[in-house]
Amino acid sequence: MSPSTSPRFFTEREVALHCSKDSCWVRLGTRVYDVTSFLRMHPGGEALILRRSGKDVRGEIEGPPHRHSENARRWMEQYYIGELDMDSGTEEAQVGSDQRHVT
Repeated sequence: MSPSTSPRFFTEREVALHCSKDSCWVRLGTRVYDVTSFLRMHPGGEALILRRSGKDVRGEIEGPPHRHSENARRWMEQYYIGELDMDSGTEEAQVGSDQRHVT
């Protein structure tokens, strides 16, 4: 995502739906990443990511047992697709962000 582009917003429910080899998303705090294309390259194996797909991986990134390097954190940024909608409990947040601001 280019720095000049406004981030897309996703509900926790939307993120949780992407939990397969065909579409694998994870959260790091409020940041959402589509790591589908990275699965086969992950040094620890794709199963490690798939078990955590659709969820916040902050605990796994920050360790223990394995704290990821700063390089790994920078590498992950290429998979950034948007932010978690912190108002996801509202009806408005259940509608995709592209539709939310349509008048």
